[in-house]
Amino acid sequence: MKSWFAVFLLALWSLVTASAAETFADRLAALQSRLQSDPTNTLILFQLGDLCHDEGGNNDAKAVILADGYFKRLLAFDPNHAMARVMYGSVLTMKARDALWPLTQLNFVKAGNREMDAAVKLAPKDAQVRLARAVNNFHMPDIMDREEIVQEDLAWLWQQAHLADTSLEVGQKQAIAFYYGQTLQRKNKPDEALQIWRAGLALAPKSQGAARLKEQLNKHKGRLK
Repeated sequence: MKSWFAVFLLALWSLVTASAAETFADRLAALQSRLQSDPTNTLILFQLGDLCHDEGGNNDAKAVILADGYFKRLLAFDPNHAMARVMYGSVLTMKARDALWPLTQLNFVKAGNREMDAAVKLAPKDAQVRLARAVNNFHMPDIMDREEIVQEDLAWLWQQAHLADTSLEVGQKQAIAFYYGQTLQRKNKPDEALQIWRAGLALAPKSQGAARLKEQLNKHKGRLK
């Protein structure tokens, strides 16, 4: 259970641009000070939850607990905040990582998936919400039975990536191409996977996200036409 989550966190970090100028403690203190003056501000609560979620990716169990609390508070004010709910679901899967007992881990993962599914139900056309679920679920073991959900999310996201008014950034588009190609590869559709990887690479051949697309293409040189 812990191994798939470690892979997910590495993937998630590749989608996040963090500020190196301030430490986590500095940013946390600044946001907490703002929240103290405005305790019902859902934007600040989201920023705190997001910050602690990211720090939780560094195996910081205390940050995960903080993220859990901030997202719960936000959702108490606004139950229909889809992005907060999908992030809360991700936090629950982090709590699975930090739990000691396998059954507890499994229950946290199931609860996290329920929250992420509820978030997508709230905002089925929100690309950021569906991307968060897709990346999280991509790395789950087969026993969780999330493969079809991941496939549907990524197929939809790849369509959105080509729209002029998409909210997706280039790095996110390339991440979608990488994961979508992987799902197609798993389904024994290598030619379709290569097509997706090539298209993703073409978006920004010299970007940071291009490296793993090139790696996949190099692995399958024999099939390139």
